[in-house]
Amino acid sequence: MYVVTIDQRRSRSSADRVPALLDALGGIPTAAAFERTAGDEVQGLLDDPAAVRSALLVALREGDWHCGVGAGEVDDESYSSGTRAGRGDAYLAARDAVDAAKGLPGSVAIRVPGDPGSRDDRGSATAWAADCEAVWALVAPLVLGRTDAQWRVVDAVDRSPTQVAAAEELGITPASVTGALRLSQIREERAAYPVLDRLLGGAHDAAVGGAGSPASGQRGKATNGARGKADR
Repeated sequence: MYVVTIDQRRSRSSADRVPALLDALGGIPTAAAFERTAGDEVQGLLDDPAAVRSALLVALREGDWHCGVGAGEVDDESYSSGTRAGRGDAYLAARDAVDAAKGLPGSVAIRVPGDPGSRDDRGSATAWAADCEAVWALVAPLVLGRTDAQWRVVDAVDRSPTQVAAAEELGITPASVTGALRLSQIREERAAYPVLDRLLGGAHDAAVGGAGSPASGQRGKATNGARGKADR
């Protein structure tokens, strides 16, 4: 399982953004829904690496959030009344992760429970998590640096049958759409989605005693819906 803990930056000097974030996360499939857990913190329990990735992308797009992911075991049924009641190693790892995220430029950290394997051991959960975090360090700045104008183009292309149709909707030229997509680097971002999902799945499987690689079912789910029209 995957525990995602998201903490608001500069919460003491800015407005409460938790309600808006919870609304934005509403469409993410979860094992226990995202909810406010303490003050300016949001937490959810998920069982699919692709859903975790989607949740992190939502938080990054919203801005002003530190994001931590803990991959590992969760006590069965402890979360039946909500994620705040959940217990297990993944919850402890998520706490470590969100604290670590506060010191990272991309504000995304991945952690697993105590791992006897070396960071250099490619089969260890820690190594899988470190690799996943490293890719997030490349992806997060692309999301954080995207302008509102670029997002409008990306969203329009994703919901339109063609880029020409998106241009007509926005009242701009097709060449402008092409240019905005290039500057947005949305294709580069989305090309990394399968890698992010596979690495997070590997961290989880290694943490719970698997073979150190994503389960085949997770790998299949992780690539579904990874791409939108804007990267075609």
